[in-house]
Amino acid sequence: MVTSVGILLIASVAATNVLGLPALTEVMTALLALFGRILAGLAVFAVGLYLANFASQLVRSSGGQQAAFLAQMARIAIVSFTGAMALQQIGVAPTIVNLAFGVLLGSVAVAAAVAFGLGGREVAAEQLREWLQMLKQRS
Repeated sequence: MVTSVGILLIASVAATNVLGLPALTEVMTALLALFGRILAGLAVFAVGLYLANFASQLVRSSGGQQAAFLAQMARIAIVSFTGAMALQQIGVAPTIVNLAFGVLLGSVAVAAAVAFGLGGREVAAEQLREWLQMLKQRS
């Protein structure tokens, strides 16, 4: 199906060029370029879905205590990242996609920093003491 549509678009560009219709040739060329970008975006998303499922199965097979939760989080993160990449490839509002993805990553980083800062002060202090002891022993 995809191949036949591609061949039809390429043949249409050639036919309008032979007929000497420059406006129609330009429209057909633009449609061919759009079709190529959409196909590339779908390919990026398909590879991303495959990698997300693979990573999810890999994390789930580790058998850890929180393996199911971490597997789902890894899958969501990979799918959202490849979705943004696919939209960028297609050319759908690249500025909005970049801004939304940047804001999302920034908000997750700030939330993690605040949660660690408020909830893990004692643990962080203990870990820093251990690192300092290890550094002093190496010196």
